[in-house]
Parts: sequence; C-alpha cells; structure tokens
Amino acid sequence: MQPETRVVDIMTRPVLTVDLGASLWDAWQLMFISGLRHLVVLDDDGLPVGVLSDRAVLADTPPTAEHLGTRLVRDVQARVPRTSISLESSAHEAAHAMSHHSVEALPVTESDGRLVGIVTESDVVRWIGAAA
Repeated sequence: MQPETRVVDIMTRPVLTVDLGASLWDAWQLMFISGLRHLVVLDDDGLPVGVLSDRAVLADTPPTAEHLGTRLVRDVQARVPRTSISLESSAHEAAHAMSHHSVEALPVTESDGRLVGIVTESDVVRWIGAAA
C-alpha cells in the first residue's frame, strides 16, 4: 500500500505574494509579468490570509488601469474566504477544501502559519493525472 499523497508533494513553490495594501493594478502587473494566475495575499504581519486570482482582479469593474490603481487588494480579498492548508495535509484534503470553499488555490503553511507554497487546481489535476 502506497502512502497517501500530501500537499507538500504536489504544491508549487516558490510562491509570489502581494500585500493587502497593494493596489489591484500592482497585483495585476505582477501576475502579467510572472505569467501566474494566483498571488498569495499577506497581512500586515506577513502571514497569508488568502489568494488573489486574476479572475477576482478582472471582475473588479471597470478593469482599467485608472480604476485598478485606486482599488486595493484588501477591497477584493474581503470577498474571498480566508483559507489555507497545512503542509502535512493530504492532497485529498486540499482538493476537498478548494471545492468546499469554491477557490482555485490555497496558501500552504507550516504549523506556525508561515507561508511555504501554494496548491492550485492545476497542481491537483497534475496529481490526479499522474495517478491514472
């Protein structure tokens, strides 16, 4: 019998982050330049409070540079569940949490809350595909 796959086995790292006080325009530029669809949002203490997706940024209408420059990550983050998953959790638990909270990605944390990675829908799909 094989051991259960853990989040640490499927997560992505390093992970890009954005502060709650950053503008949506700055977050969008970071996503655009990096080619990533998700940024982990950090609070004032540097602890993860959720994930900002490209869809959440684009849903903040009108998605113009002027508008996004006046809006903060915290304005959008307030509508997203504050959810993370432990490094030692199972991949099944991550998939369940993502489904239950209707999120595309979760910050992965150590037991002390320190950010160590991100698990995304793409990571889960790769894991399922590798098992098939």
